[in-house]
Amino acid sequence: MSKPVFRLSCVLLIACLFLLLVSSCLAMESTCPASLDVTASLISGEKELNVYSDTEKTERVGKLKKGVAAQVLGAEGRYYRIAFEGVEGYAYKSKLRLKCTESQQRRDGKAVVSLSLDTYLYTSISQAKSMSVRGTVETDAPLDTLFVFLWDERRQIAEQTLVIPVPEPAKKFDIRDVCKKLQFSSLTAGRKTLVIAGASDGEMISLYQTPVYVCGACKPVRNINSECSFAAGTNRKNGAGRTWTPSSAKQTLTINLPADGSAALMTLEWRRPAESFTVAFYDDNKQLIREETKTTGFYVDAVRFPRGTAQARLTVTEKENWVRNLCVYDSRYPDNAVQQWKPVADKLDVMVISTHQDDEYLFLGGTIPYVCAKGLDVGLVYMTNGGRSRYTEAMEGLWTAGLRTHPIFMNWRDQKVKSYKTALKTWSQHGVDPQKEVVRLIRKYKPELIVTQDLEGEYGHTQHKLTAHLVADAIPLAKDATYDPESVAEYGVWEVKKVYLHLYKENQIEMDWDAPLSPDSPISPMFLAQEAFDKHRSQQRAYSMSREAKTYNNRLFGLYYTAVGPDEAKNDFFEHLTFSH
Repeated sequence: MSKPVFRLSCVLLIACLFLLLVSSCLAMESTCPASLDVTASLISGEKELNVYSDTEKTERVGKLKKGVAAQVLGAEGRYYRIAFEGVEGYAYKSKLRLKCTESQQRRDGKAVVSLSLDTYLYTSISQAKSMSVRGTVETDAPLDTLFVFLWDERRQIAEQTLVIPVPEPAKKFDIRDVCKKLQFSSLTAGRKTLVIAGASDGEMISLYQTPVYVCGACKPVRNINSECSFAAGTNRKNGAGRTWTPSSAKQTLTINLPADGSAALMTLEWRRPAESFTVAFYDDNKQLIREETKTTGFYVDAVRFPRGTAQARLTVTEKENWVRNLCVYDSRYPDNAVQQWKPVADKLDVMVISTHQDDEYLFLGGTIPYVCAKGLDVGLVYMTNGGRSRYTEAMEGLWTAGLRTHPIFMNWRDQKVKSYKTALKTWSQHGVDPQKEVVRLIRKYKPELIVTQDLEGEYGHTQHKLTAHLVADAIPLAKDATYDPESVAEYGVWEVKKVYLHLYKENQIEMDWDAPLSPDSPISPMFLAQEAFDKHRSQQRAYSMSREAKTYNNRLFGLYYTAVGPDEAKNDFFEHLTFSH
């Protein structure tokens, strides 16, 4: 079972990092290679390095020269045991740098009876990270070395590599006799895979993999913009991406892709949802392959390049809209980090309604990861407009949490007010009737289940209260044919089967956000909820998952309305519900 996710805030109010480890085989959306090889080459400034027959430097057996990669076979004290060009021996660690590459050969251990990671420390990003390990390793060949890799899922590299000698080569041993702690240097934030492998006479044996999550602001996913050329319009670098502003004279941006044909996907983050844009794809001879016009209305669009595309031409005719961030990726992009949204389904199984961009994690806990993992049609509705940067954070968080359908933004004004009447008036500007709009949402998407916030506003937030009351009042109205005849004519009436409100005091259930999402997965809803909340960078100083989870129990919900009878087990939203798929 995966362990609860915690958060530790440092005294300077800078979000500290933490490691969340689970103790079963990897079953997350991972792109870590099945097996890795380790090579060593000279550090910068070194031209050659003596290689000796043993650590006593009894005899020099060769020299490792600049540009030559040696296979790492093991380690002993200050030395790595390496092999290259028919030479095998020992060389100083301090003169070598390690590199991990995907192994072309893989041999699984015959048995890994028990291997788990236990007791980890919460430290800041500038400090070393250490994890205690325990368990028994058993294989069909004697191991002489353990290799430990920390693979960064976003950057697709082995961020850290440890080479640990086994004192007495053996087929079975207690891992604590080999390494009581795994000691890492500074870690970057984000999703990792911890890989433990053993070596037997230079042959690597895969032993163990587990997901690791390091909290904090993640570095961008690697793209290949630097290998492309961009022409026309006003376009410039924007961090790891590129910004483009079309003009009346130049409405088309030409993107010349790498000649090796590696480009696979382009993402476009818009200033506001694009009403329409066109992408034309051309081959090496400037012959049109095909042209696509998209009218998704998304904040982030993904465009796949057809095979043979050498050039893409992006055309936007809409005024006062531009691309805030354009990224081109090759086929190695991590799917769990690059957004590729789908439209909301015509008929939803679950609708989650959140006041602000972040409330869906702070107060609804693991709801989004939990319902998405069921393979259901899920829709997420945000009531307020927290600003464009908050929308960017929300999109990153939802994709991480597992949602694949674009969220619905009501775009109502976000304002702290004490009066419920004032809050309702704030949302009722420009002729909008918030109650009718919520009823229309329910009638349009016909959810079987709705989950939303607390009638008392968690910590008394007036807009949280307003969200909960609008949803609660909309339930009988949505099935009333006399209310809002216009939406009745367009969508018909609808009766929601179950409605859960956070902290509602009647018919309460408690969700287990720490249970694995599936029998084959060690990942829990809270693991993903914490990872998703970390994408809300602007909110890290003011809120934390651990504090809000304890103060306003985000596992506790009350069954406000049911058309399928009362809950009996009182531990699951889906009790008594059936779905057509």
